[in-house]
Parts: sequence; C-alpha cells; structure tokens
Amino acid sequence: MVTEEALQLFPRDRSKPIHRWVYEVLRLNIIQLHMKPGRLLSETEVADLLSVSRTPVREAFIRLAEDGLLDIVPQKGSIVSLIDLDQAQEARFVRLAVEREILKGCCTQPIAVLEELEDTLKWQEMCGKKRVYDQLLLADNEFHRILFRLCGKERVWDAIKKLDYNYDRLRVMTLPIVGDRIIVEHREIVRLIKDQDRGGIEELLNRHLTWEIIEQVVLEYPPELFMPRSIRVGMVQ
Repeated sequence: MVTEEALQLFPRDRSKPIHRWVYEVLRLNIIQLHMKPGRLLSETEVADLLSVSRTPVREAFIRLAEDGLLDIVPQKGSIVSLIDLDQAQEARFVRLAVEREILKGCCTQPIAVLEELEDTLKWQEMCGKKRVYDQLLLADNEFHRILFRLCGKERVWDAIKKLDYNYDRLRVMTLPIVGDRIIVEHREIVRLIKDQDRGGIEELLNRHLTWEIIEQVVLEYPPELFMPRSIRVGMVQ
C-alpha cells in the first residue's frame, strides 16, 4: 500500500508566479498520495515546508479547492479531499470515450512521428524495474499526453486531467499490482497504431482503462480515505 512520505519537490520555474509552483507541487503530492485524503493542511505548515510566504499558499489552496482536491471547511481548515469513487468512474468514462477516438486518429499518423513514444516507454520500464510508482504514473500520463498531441488535441488532454484527479489517485493504488502489465499494453498500443488496427485498439483500450482492478484494490485500503457510500449516488459502469 502507498504510505505518506516526504513531499516530492521539483525546481521552480522562475518565469512563472510562485503560487503556481506551490499549486503544482501540492497537486502532484495529493494525487500521488504523499498527502493522504483527509489530511488537515495549514497554510503555515506548507509555507514553512516550501520556504515561501503564506500568500502564494493561500492562492494555491483556492485553486486546489476549485479542482476538488482540497476542502476548505470554515472553523476547521483545509483538508485533502476524500477519494470520490463515483467521480472517478465518471472521469474514466469520459477518458475512455475520448481516448478511443484519439488512438484511432493516431493510426493516420506517419510511423516516424510515433518514435517519441519510445522514449516514454523506456522511462516507464525504468520506473517499473525500480518500483518507483509515483514516477511511473508521470511516465504513463506523458505517454497518453503525446498521443493526444499527435492528433492536435493536447488541450483536450489538459481538460481531462482537470477531471480525473480521483481516477489518478486510484491508479496510484493499483500501479504496484498492474504496473508491469500497463507497460506491456502501452507497447501493444504503439504496435496497433503502427498496424492501423482500429479494432484491436478498441479492445485493448477497454482492458487498459479497466475498473475491475480498482474495485479490488480499494477494499485493501482504509475506508476513511474514501467518500462514504451513504452520500454517493449511483455507480457509473
């Protein structure tokens, strides 16, 4: 199981506002479960940790709340949002529908432009061998981002990533189990695109973005990490 660790930091781009860097650091660590669902965050704690003032932290908190990753509760503080399984299923539904068309569109691309995918496959394989699953998630997402970019739809990918934050947190939970299989499937996706096998792509994508393994893994995690079933609505299969 994923345990809470020290924050993963990355260099700040000095050309961007500092609150954006704070936001990106916190968002990454929430999605990678270094900050567990239900954890109370204080502006002072984060400001001290990142060696910044409270103002950019406050602005980052507001953006994270708008994203659905942080709940700002009056008289209590800011809390990392619980994982909403219904919302995650909805995000998977959208991604499956859109990515099916994206992969079919990639079949029309010259084989030469697909070589960029090979670098991300090597990155994924390295992460898999070292068992660094938070990095594997980044490499996985980059692989899919490239597919959208090849079809001239990278902004669609960015929009999807704003929606699938709960799905990504669940994927972090499953990667220790299915990481190796996912890498194999990514190689198969590239082969199917090169072969222009649209039927094979559809069958593989349904398997690749599976929900069944998530249902199994969720049972192994403390229920307090998830939104209580009593206030969730019908399941989207």
